Amino acid sequence: MEKENNKSNEFTSELIENEIQKTETYYKEMFEVMIQNAPVSMYILEDWIFSYVNDYFCNLVGYTKEDFLQKKITINKLIHPDDISIVQESVNKRIEDREMNARYRVRGLKKDGSSFNVEIHARKAIINGKAVTFGTVLDVTEEVKATLQLKENQERFQSLYDNNPDAVFTFDIEGNFIDANLACEDLSGYTPAELLEMSFTPLIVSEDLGTALYYFGEAVQGNTNRYEIAITRKDGKRRELEITCFPMNLTGEIVGAYGIAKDITDRNAHRKLLEDLVFFDSLTKLPNRKLFEDRLSQVFKISDISKNHSAVLFLDLDRFKFINDSLGHHIGDEFLKIVADRLRESIRHTDTVGRFAGDEFAVLLPNSEKEEAIALAKRLNQAMAEPFEVMGHSVSVSASIGIAFSSGIDESVDGLIKKADTAMYYTKKYGKNNYTVYTEELDQKTAYKLTLEQDLKSAIKNQELVLHYQPITDLKTGELCAMEALIRWNHPVFGLVPPDDFIPISEESGQIVSIGKWVLEIACAQTKRWQELGHSPFKVCINISTIQLQNPNFVQMVKTILEETGLDAKWLELEVTESILMEDTNKLKECLLNLKALGISMSIDDFGTGYTSLSYLRQFSFDRVKIDRSFVQDINNDLNGKAITSTIIALAHKLNMGVVAEGIEDETQLTYLREENCDEGQGYYFSRPLPAELHTFSSLAKNVGQLKEE
Repeated sequence: MEKENNKSNEFTSELIENEIQKTETYYKEMFEVMIQNAPVSMYILEDWIFSYVNDYFCNLVGYTKEDFLQKKITINKLIHPDDISIVQESVNKRIEDREMNARYRVRGLKKDGSSFNVEIHARKAIINGKAVTFGTVLDVTEEVKATLQLKENQERFQSLYDNNPDAVFTFDIEGNFIDANLACEDLSGYTPAELLEMSFTPLIVSEDLGTALYYFGEAVQGNTNRYEIAITRKDGKRRELEITCFPMNLTGEIVGAYGIAKDITDRNAHRKLLEDLVFFDSLTKLPNRKLFEDRLSQVFKISDISKNHSAVLFLDLDRFKFINDSLGHHIGDEFLKIVADRLRESIRHTDTVGRFAGDEFAVLLPNSEKEEAIALAKRLNQAMAEPFEVMGHSVSVSASIGIAFSSGIDESVDGLIKKADTAMYYTKKYGKNNYTVYTEELDQKTAYKLTLEQDLKSAIKNQELVLHYQPITDLKTGELCAMEALIRWNHPVFGLVPPDDFIPISEESGQIVSIGKWVLEIACAQTKRWQELGHSPFKVCINISTIQLQNPNFVQMVKTILEETGLDAKWLELEVTESILMEDTNKLKECLLNLKALGISMSIDDFGTGYTSLSYLRQFSFDRVKIDRSFVQDINNDLNGKAITSTIIALAHKLNMGVVAEGIEDETQLTYLREENCDEGQGYYFSRPLPAELHTFSSLAKNVGQLKEE
């Protein structure tokens, strides 16, 4: 029984041992499978000799297991010679128990001789009483390459950053500097350390701060942009910059902005110089015709969308040629500069004033109502009429202006300018010191003027011309002292044509010579007739033009008329406008002196509005000056006309000249003129110009009597 139990126990033990062996075998096989198939190179070293390597290790280095187990492969064959010392040092530390675990990177060598980067993890262990080293080998070649590439990129970036000639900088989300290269110091005058203590806003000039803040805000919102601003350096100097600003992302979040600043101060200066040469007049610095036309074309593009209409004013200075000829071109050039300044001051900042050529200027109103353009034309007429002080000379001119309004999307640049030019020419030819608005009827007006020019040739023959006379009264005694003869034209179709319409035509066509002779004959004959009727003698005043004075036979013609009519020369006074005194002075002086030698009086009409200087008054010994009606009208408004009127009276008296005030219309003007000791006056207050037969000297005497009573 006992034997049976022992056999049973032995059998049981054997079964258990078999099961244990099976289990151990299973786990050993399973471990072997795991090690061999692990995606990691594994090894075991005993005394520097490989005692085990898995398949992955073999595949990594290119050797077979047999190569390792036959001890053909040593560590020296698998490690780059320059890195073998690293491995030896690590192994020695474990042998000497100075470390149990190690982790390091070296360059490995494959069987084909190629190198690669590995990271070795090693650990010391005691197996069956023997020290061994086991571990893993990881191929980190790609990681090392990536790391080297990253380092290279960083070094390259740092080199570009440090050595970039442009300023490169970084802002935090608040706009404070967090990095700046050395070029920032060259640009701003602040060291990088100083910049890191400040934001960018103190650097920006005030007018550009809004722009800088806007684009910085765009950058921190994720938008890249480029713009131009100006900064003030630490030393106070201004520099102009081109800024590129873009967002700084960190792990998907914008934490600030990068910036690159390029100094474009010199570039802008050079560009402006080129633009000035191409687009600006070298003398006045105004836009030239090319730039003016370009701006007008841009306005047309905008107008197509906004339906706004633009206007062009074409301006030409009247009698500018005489300034050049009389005072010299250097004075003329300086004068044009002052004209340009005065024009700039008269327009809005949205308008453009340009110089086309010579004394021709143009003004562009991008968006203008008709009333605004006309108001500007009036201001320009007034501005140009104000005297100019040019290098010690007092110069006065007037301006002829043409206005043209764009008609819509079909308008062309050349067409609109041509319309304004046409309107200006109309003003210059028939009006001067005024403006004309271009209309389709303007051609009809031109035809009207041409008709007048044609019909004027036969006006004398057809007895269409008549003279009206306006009394000139002594303001001290109330006596009638002169009559001014004023021509009128009774046209068979147009009726009574104003002198302003046909006198300029007669001057341009040369017909003023024959018309002027007719006026002298009729006026002298009428004055002599009044004397023969027993009226107290008085002078007759007749206007003469430059063209008449330039006629070599004019003095003899006047002498002949006086002889034929029997009028004594002392009762004739010839009036010249002061503007003609800028003509050929020597020739004019000779003519005027010859007229005075006949005993004729000479006076200057419209005094104060033209070019007269004291030297002319002294040279020609005029008998009287006539104060222009515009100054007399200003007396009621208490404008500068009062001061000018008083000055003219005082000046004339100092030069022993009489003074006549034109355009007296009311008691206020009369009272002031008498208080200022003005000698004589004429105007509607006394009488309108009337034909000779309508002048009743009894009514004149009545008016004179009233004046005496006052």
